[in-house]
Amino acid sequence: MLTAQFIKEKALEYGADLVGIGDIRHFEGTHPQRDPRSILPDATCVIGFGFRVPRALYRVMESKVQFFNYTQLGVKLIDEELSEVFLLKMGALIENEGYDACLQRNVSNLKIKGDHTTNPELVDTYELEHVEAVAPGKPLPDIIMDFAEAARICGLASVSCRGNAVAPKFGPFIRFVFIVTNAPLEADPPFAGSLCDRCGKCAESCPGHAIDMKNGLDTWQCAVYYRGAHRSNPFLGEDFLKDHPDREKILNGEFRFTRESARAIYPELDFLPSRATGYAPCLCGKKCDIACYNHLKEKNLLLIRSNKRSSTDSAGSEPILSASEMRVAAVIRRSVC
Repeated sequence: MLTAQFIKEKALEYGADLVGIGDIRHFEGTHPQRDPRSILPDATCVIGFGFRVPRALYRVMESKVQFFNYTQLGVKLIDEELSEVFLLKMGALIENEGYDACLQRNVSNLKIKGDHTTNPELVDTYELEHVEAVAPGKPLPDIIMDFAEAARICGLASVSCRGNAVAPKFGPFIRFVFIVTNAPLEADPPFAGSLCDRCGKCAESCPGHAIDMKNGLDTWQCAVYYRGAHRSNPFLGEDFLKDHPDREKILNGEFRFTRESARAIYPELDFLPSRATGYAPCLCGKKCDIACYNHLKEKNLLLIRSNKRSSTDSAGSEPILSASEMRVAAVIRRSVC
């Protein structure tokens, strides 16, 4: 018999760091092109799985000694290799019991029709602007779930002011995949409250001023500075944009980029190899994520245990907690802060 406990035990055995199950009814009101019920109409739940991004990948960017490995190991490897094999194995367990398992990995280079944003991690993204429904009443393909919101419904994370998922154990250093299924599994409650207190540290740290506390993340602005169009980029040469009339504004993060102007400047942002992988090297150092993580740690909202004595050193081992344990601990810590 397929049970929630069995799924969670196998997920951790197969390499996931977090696992939670969201009741499909909590997706009521979701846009049809984001709704997992558009993928599997008789779905009963969504199973969420989280994979940590090693903290050291951020620390070496913060110290400006290594940038390329974040993209290769913290993004590409997790999204395109680790999680794909994991999903196939988990899906097989569910299908072997006679249920459907619709595997959902991060489709990072596609945007649903009407979504004019981009993914700064990619060389470029493609909006499905010419797609049409295959029949009346059907949503437009492809259906692309909101992963941050799905993680919240699965009880694994809250959604930050930037729209990304923040988990109690890993902060923003986490990536998610999901399985939409019609298996009758016991669901976890959605994540209660929010780890993001809208402190603004992420916005203050962004070299491109891409984060607005009212409007969230400007993804095209982010994409340009993610690729290194700022003074703190160690690969920036003296000849960079030397004839551009707005060079100083761009380097200071004062120039506002649109989709068109961002794409126009992309060829100038060729500091590290990217074309072979399809992913843009991260040359902003993910300062927003680091600022968020440090703030949560200072507020005692992260479930971490460090083997280091220094209060500024985030390295160390972490306790293994279930999703329910993390939610309880997070609620307790929010209540005393």
